[in-house]
Amino acid sequence: MKYNIKKLTTLIVSLLFASVLTFIAFQIIPGDSALNALGMDATEEQLEEYREAMGLNKSIPVRYINWLKDALRGDFGYSSQYQMQMKVSALIRDRLTVTLWLAVLSFFLIVVISIPLGILSARKKNGILDSFITLVTQVFMSIPSFFLGMLITLIFGIILRWFTPGNYISPGENFGIFLRFMIFPAIAVAIPKIAMMVKFLRSSLLREMELDYVRTAKSKGMTNINILFRHILKNALIPVITFLAMMLADILAGTILVEQVFNLPGLGRLLVSSIANRDYAVVQAIVLYIVTVVIIINFLVDLIYQWIDPRVKRD
Repeated sequence: MKYNIKKLTTLIVSLLFASVLTFIAFQIIPGDSALNALGMDATEEQLEEYREAMGLNKSIPVRYINWLKDALRGDFGYSSQYQMQMKVSALIRDRLTVTLWLAVLSFFLIVVISIPLGILSARKKNGILDSFITLVTQVFMSIPSFFLGMLITLIFGIILRWFTPGNYISPGENFGIFLRFMIFPAIAVAIPKIAMMVKFLRSSLLREMELDYVRTAKSKGMTNINILFRHILKNALIPVITFLAMMLADILAGTILVEQVFNLPGLGRLLVSSIANRDYAVVQAIVLYIVTVVIIINFLVDLIYQWIDPRVKRD
């Protein structure tokens, strides 16, 4: 119980500290937010009215408290790209749906493919199959996701016509077509990470296989399969979970280049366009989202550690 309370306290403090840094960073950026929003033709009276309406004429601590209160309610103000007509929360919500689906599909592919391949490679150490898996993973680790996306678009989109490149259909319009389209960018995101995961899991398993408890289990008559799944895999997964968490956080943060290749209206593309248009309200909200995702995933990983290995809570 103390372990969970300690981790929960760390989570809350980290989120609060991250919110302060995120807010302060955008307050010290050179430029006038009112001028960016209204344009160079705005009069001084219009600029003052805007600053009054947005609370920009108040002190930084007051603005932070007001911003944090609104953020906790999911209100990040209005986007300057849309002339005060579009709320930031609505913009992010629409794009986040795409990014979440991409993350779920990619992560699913990473887990269901890499773990069996990693186990198989470790069991067949230095064999033909292990050498083949190692060669393939080395190749795919060196290929960036956006280039894989281009190859997938060329082969499956243009040549085989399994999908129409750039023809994104929202899940609300046709969920089946949406899912069929999303599987291709998910593959582009997943393949390099699958290669890294297989290599990492193989190394972790081989390291565990050399420890004394494995030899003790063998001396007691346990089969290699039983030792692998009852003891080795459980211990080998502890560092692997951290690696998986980093991958998940990376995907949830928005795979910008892959979204560009497949013309996906995800969070990554929104971030790029918002930076280009100096839409700081949107950028600020997305940065806070990314930081929050990373912190929460690390918190969940700590809880999973305790579940897999109860000794962790004694540290």
